Parts: sequence; structure tokens; C-alpha cells
Amino acid sequence: MLRDTILFLEEFLHSRGAPAVAQAVVGIMSFAVLLGAILGSTAIKSGALVAAVLLVTIAGIALVTSRRGDRRELATQQELLSRYCNQLDKTRPGYQILEWKETTVIGDRGDARTSLTVKLRPLGTDLLFVRMKFGCGWPQPTKYRRQVRMTVRNLLVDGSPGTTLHKTLSWPKDGTLAAVIHFHEPPRVDSEISFVVELDWPRKCLPLAEGAPDEFTLMFAQPVTHAVHRIVLPEGTDVYLEPIGQLDKGYDLQKGQDDTNRRTITMELFDPPVRHRAGIRLELKKEQRAASHL
Repeated sequence: MLRDTILFLEEFLHSRGAPAVAQAVVGIMSFAVLLGAILGSTAIKSGALVAAVLLVTIAGIALVTSRRGDRRELATQQELLSRYCNQLDKTRPGYQILEWKETTVIGDRGDARTSLTVKLRPLGTDLLFVRMKFGCGWPQPTKYRRQVRMTVRNLLVDGSPGTTLHKTLSWPKDGTLAAVIHFHEPPRVDSEISFVVELDWPRKCLPLAEGAPDEFTLMFAQPVTHAVHRIVLPEGTDVYLEPIGQLDKGYDLQKGQDDTNRRTITMELFDPPVRHRAGIRLELKKEQRAASHL
């Protein structure tokens, strides 16, 4: 009976959602009370209610345990897919990145909202996916994974948004997100395709917000023609900065301001070496960091 109840609750939860399950639990308890009232004995009423509550509680615990096991299995499958796709990229590069434009807006508490536009050229007829990795400057605990949100959308030739692309997300380690972006169909050889990634990552830049140095770097496993990473700092703040990586040419670093007078740091790369880490190290100026938290 318990097994049948668990299977029923699992199917009911999948099709109707958690609120419907809660309503069903209330209905079961109400039925138990009604049964006790018909039979007319206080002991029977209490026993029926306790039995109903106990049955639902045990089934609920078993259901939660089962779903946790399913989530662990799903995470394992996602990690394996990411690993195999990474191995394919290393064995036979399938595309060239023509343009990488990334903007990261940092909030007062270290929350980061990233908008990334990528334009690439397929090098073969079977390009089915693109694999990317995103990281933060500290080993975030597991609970933050559930708060990270990513959407990926095609861009049409005229720059207008197209349809959503499927993605597979995994976490090789705490604070590192691997994303496999799947195309609807392989693009034509030597064509140019574009897509945009929107990434909302709570507390991604917490070290920077708390006054510690934080690093913002790019490293590409495929050839890249042009890459830009623009960082928008919390309102009313400024930073000390220094470059990361050994690039004698094709590297530009500038300070500026956006339309709301927030400080911006822009790093620009031209034909950077493959698998070469380049970027900037930032640290908020203490007096301005204190003022931004008032």
C-alpha cells in the first residue's frame, strides 16, 4: 500500500504540482475526520486521523528521498555529457568565434547579471553544440546553484531575437558552471550564426563586494577574432585594477562610465592565443565601498 501511495504521489506531483499535492493531503485528513464522525467514536476519529497523517508523512518522506536520488542521477548524467562534449571540442574543433561581447553588471551585494552575445562560424557540417564555462571568484556552496538562472536565444541575421535554444548545465566544481548549448540543427559551413546568453548569478562577485580582489578573465579553447568584456561596477564605486595574462599586443583596457554614471571597466582582446588566460583583477576602493553599503 505504501509503495502504491508513493507512486501515486510521485505521478500526481509531476502532473499537478506541489499545491495540488497539499490539497490532496488536506482532503485525505478531512476524509479521516469524516469517517470518525460517522462512526461516532472519539478514539476512532483520532486513530483515523493519526493513521492518515502518518501514511501521508511516510509517503512524503519516501517521495522526497526518491526525488533527491533522481536529482543526483540527473546531475551525474549532465556532468558526463559536458565532459564528453569537452573531449570532442579538444579532438576536433568545430567552429571559430568571430565576436564575443560580454557585459557583467554587478550589484551592491555581489549579484551579477551577465549578457553575452556570441557570433561564430562553423568549420564543418555537423556542429550540434557549443560548450562554455562560467566561474566566480570563490567556491560557492551548493545552495547557490539553485538560484542561478540562464537563458539562451538565437539571434537572427537582422539582430532580432529568435527562438530559445536548449541547454544542459552542470557544475564540475563549486562555483564553476559548464553549459552545453544545443542548436536546433547544424548550421551551414562558413555561415555566421549568433546567439545571446542571459545569466543571472546571485553573489557571483561577493569577494569584490566585500573588498577583496576579484578576477575577471577570459580563456578560449577555439580561435577568437575579437572579444570584449565590459564590467559595470556597483553604483557610486570605483576600483583599483591590474591586467592578468602576458599579452604584449592585442590587449586594451579602459575605464569609463555608462549612461547612469556608473563606473565601467572594458577589456578588449584581438586574436588572443588559444587556451591563454587573460583578464583583469579588480578591487573596490575602500572609502567608496563603505559609502555604497550605507
